[in-house]
Amino acid sequence: MKWTIQELIKLQNTNNEFESVIDFTSWIDNSDIVRITPTNVRGDFAVYDDVDFEFFIQVECTVTMLCAITLEEVDVHLDFDIEETFTTEKNEEYIKIEGITVDLLPIIWSNIILEKPMRVVSENASNDFEEDNVEIDTENINQAFANLKNFKN
Repeated sequence: MKWTIQELIKLQNTNNEFESVIDFTSWIDNSDIVRITPTNVRGDFAVYDDVDFEFFIQVECTVTMLCAITLEEVDVHLDFDIEETFTTEKNEEYIKIEGITVDLLPIIWSNIILEKPMRVVSENASNDFEEDNVEIDTENINQAFANLKNFKN
């Protein structure tokens, strides 16, 4: 998912479509994603005045995250579109091309991180708590937070 500016200019009228399956497994470090399926990426691009490169990208994958209540693994299907423009000129609205290549991988990954939910709850989470008769003592929790607020180094 990386092209030089010259490749994009050459391909703009003959083959401006792309499709790939990307393995982002090594990218999940320091994230709340446990696993990610191979990511299907397809799209096309347009070139304007040989300086602006607009990409239309479709992304589909499944990420596995941990339930916020039970820590059970939950699969979350993601299917979204990205529209991003790169430029060789100074423009605050577009991504400035550093060097001579356009690399879509960081853009796709950052959008996966943005599209995934902040937290997930498994379908069985509420049933698990009801079966275990879990009661939450909010008075003690509130007191604990009050004690933390008064704590000074």
